[in-house]
Amino acid sequence: MGKVYLIGFMGTGKTAIGRSLQTRYRVDELDERFVQQHGPITDFFERHGEQGFRDREVELVRNSEGQVIVTGGGVIERDENHTFMKETGTVVWIDTPFHIVWNRIKTDPSRPLVKSRSTVEKLFRRRRPVYAKLSDIRLDGTKSVRELVKEIEMILEENR
Repeated sequence: MGKVYLIGFMGTGKTAIGRSLQTRYRVDELDERFVQQHGPITDFFERHGEQGFRDREVELVRNSEGQVIVTGGGVIERDENHTFMKETGTVVWIDTPFHIVWNRIKTDPSRPLVKSRSTVEKLFRRRRPVYAKLSDIRLDGTKSVRELVKEIEMILEENR
C-alpha cells in the first residue's frame, strides 16, 4: 500500500484528521514525533533555528513507517521532501482558507512561526502555490473532519 502524505498550512486540520484515521491505519504525526524525540518545537527553534528544524524534519519524513503521514505545514520548504513524497506515496493537500486557519492558530503558543497576522498571511500566500503544485489530490478544508476522513479513507482503499 502506498503512503498518503497529508500536507497543508498549519491549522488546516491535518492533525485532527490523522487522529481520526488512527483507529484503522498506522498514522505518523511528524510534529508529534519531533516533540517526542527533540522536545518542544518552539524551544528547538530558539536553539537551532528553522534550518535545524527543517534538517530534522527531512529525517522524520524519510524514516516514517506510517501509512498516513501527517506533515507539518513547512514540510514543503525542502525540495528533497517533495521528491521523496512524490516517489513513495500520494500527496493530499488540505486546502483551507486563510481566515479559518488564522482563527485556529492565532493564540497557539506552540507554533513558532506565528508572530503577526500579516506575517502569517504572507507565509500562507507564499506556500499555497507550492502545496498546489506538489499535491496529487486537493481536498476542501472547509469540510468537516468526518467528511475529510471519509475522502482520505477512499484514497487509502484505492492505493491498496
